Amino acid sequence: MFHKENPDYNRRQVGFYALEELVPEDHFLRQVDAVIDFSFIYDLVEDSYCLDNGRPSLDPVLLVKIPLLQCFYGIHSMRQTIKDIQVNVAYRWFLGLSLDDRVPHFTTYGKNYTRRFKEKAVIEHIFSHVLNQAITAGLVDPSEIFVDGTHIKAAANNRKYQNQVVAHQVAFMSEQLAVEIEQDRKKHAKKPLKPAKESKPDPKKVSTTDPESGWFHKGDHKQVFAYATQVACDQHGWALAYTVEAGNIHDSQAFPALFSKIEPFNPQVIIADSGYKNPSIAKFLLDKAITPLFPYTRPRGKKGMLRPNAFVYDAYYDCYLCPENQVLPYRTTNREGYREYKSDPKHCQTCPLLSLCSQNKDYQKTVTRHIWKDYLEICEDIRHQSGMKELYQKRKETIERLFGTAKEYHNLRYTRERGKSKMEDKVGLTLACLNIKKLVKRLAGRSFYFAKNREISQIFSTRTHVLFKTQEKTNPKMKFVFGLNSRWAVFLMIVRVLID
Repeated sequence: MFHKENPDYNRRQVGFYALEELVPEDHFLRQVDAVIDFSFIYDLVEDSYCLDNGRPSLDPVLLVKIPLLQCFYGIHSMRQTIKDIQVNVAYRWFLGLSLDDRVPHFTTYGKNYTRRFKEKAVIEHIFSHVLNQAITAGLVDPSEIFVDGTHIKAAANNRKYQNQVVAHQVAFMSEQLAVEIEQDRKKHAKKPLKPAKESKPDPKKVSTTDPESGWFHKGDHKQVFAYATQVACDQHGWALAYTVEAGNIHDSQAFPALFSKIEPFNPQVIIADSGYKNPSIAKFLLDKAITPLFPYTRPRGKKGMLRPNAFVYDAYYDCYLCPENQVLPYRTTNREGYREYKSDPKHCQTCPLLSLCSQNKDYQKTVTRHIWKDYLEICEDIRHQSGMKELYQKRKETIERLFGTAKEYHNLRYTRERGKSKMEDKVGLTLACLNIKKLVKRLAGRSFYFAKNREISQIFSTRTHVLFKTQEKTNPKMKFVFGLNSRWAVFLMIVRVLID
């Protein structure tokens, strides 16, 4: 009814409503509550609470769901999240709060994280729980894993820093490389290298606001304190693993920590960009019978000079041939793992391509080749195989789309958190939210697949009944269960099939 003279008429109406009636049946949070069971959190934090004394504590599941809401809806701060919970009926329903319940203070989660959740890896367990549920449902295909890294701007002032001397980070597979360098020198009848002199580490910028972040350079303009995040996903976009490092750590240096998390998935192919294309990673993956797929990289060199690919390597005689068909024989293997092939100055001095080949005052051209260069050449052969170009192009549909969604809609472009441990939780929570969204869309009102003991089971659920169908080769079964709660019905049906 239209009340022109009293616009506050509807605002003062009193009615009797259940909170359940105010949340639409197809609301996203209803779907999340139906798919994800957060009760496992109680076991994780049980020893952090006392049952027989002290003030009544807040439900730990509620404390975890609050940052989940913040991540789901891209709310910029915890303070604003609490304000939204106060007036949003769906948020209250998801948290289990009535209309009269008081919403926790915005500092409550931070205090509980520091005192209870920091050492429990609660966010990491949430990420693993959601991922395991997707794997159990047969939705994840880890045979082809896409790997990439991105930078997240840290909550640090770029002008507040100190120049500190930081020790050099040990390169990936450096110990094995040192052994093979000595073997290569011995093979060529060269003396062992003398112990390397201790190099003085260069001073680096260390933020006084967030010392665990790193000074990140991208081009000539973008220079900020940031964190480097490495993420792996499958061909369907499911986030499988993640790591967080300082912003000045290169992707290739952060790869070992990420690979240790995706190795249990037994991947067959790992697709990565040029940041991971180096001899160490190529050898590491090929030795583990994993196919690495890297992109084409343009040969490097000075502008206007001959490119490195103008010199042809002869594996039989272990030498290089220049464009004028002159031989560059092997000379030595340096401590960085590169074999050096040098030309004869007598031939180079009268060469018509000298101005395009070398600017050396001694008229000598030096070409280097890494002792693991053969592995990179194998990667080049893999890149040219049938279907590999199309597979690499899937990066924009998987890992790059995942990063774009996380940064555009879930506040991962920059962070308000300080410290590596809090950043790991932020990244883990964001990726868990992305997996939850994908899981809800796949399972809400659709068939639910279990891959167990060579059986594929489908569960069709509604509010009134659950239909459980087991597909077998010889004896198909179909059962109806009426009047049961969906979760209990699913559980009982799974147990029944396993017993049968």
